Amino acid sequence: MRMRLLVRCFVVVAVSLSFGACRQADGPIPVPSEDVQKELDDVVRDLRNVAAKDPQAPSDLASDLRKYAGRRTAEPTVDELTRRTVTALGGIDLPEQSAQRLAHSLWVSVAARELSERQVETLQSDVQLMLTSLGVAEANAQEVAAQVGDVQSAVGDRTRRWYELF
Repeated sequence: MRMRLLVRCFVVVAVSLSFGACRQADGPIPVPSEDVQKELDDVVRDLRNVAAKDPQAPSDLASDLRKYAGRRTAEPTVDELTRRTVTALGGIDLPEQSAQRLAHSLWVSVAARELSERQVETLQSDVQLMLTSLGVAEANAQEVAAQVGDVQSAVGDRTRRWYELF
């Protein structure tokens, strides 16, 4: 009787501990260096010009984001992120602080290499909420957020480890 109780307790503890180990660990979120921060100021300017419907702004934004992709195969997804962002922001009043937050989020989506699935979902949610708070239509905000996930799939190096598959 006592042995059965001991085995049951062991099984309960083992199962409880295994659930905590199954979650994919969070990866490092990149922090912009001083040089990158200066380049992000260009992205902010590009975003504000996109909102003001400057015809040169989309190509400027694409080139400024594309350089962080790290691999040429990811460039089409970054270009699509730019296209969707341009569609979403055109004609929207974009304050400086909001442009800075959006620029940082777009940079993270292109520059981060080891984000967990949960971090990518949070990034997508943040971008979508940010855009809708600016007055972007929900459908357009969702498209931009979905493309953030596609960009992360293209640039990310993080693979699930065997123990994270459960």
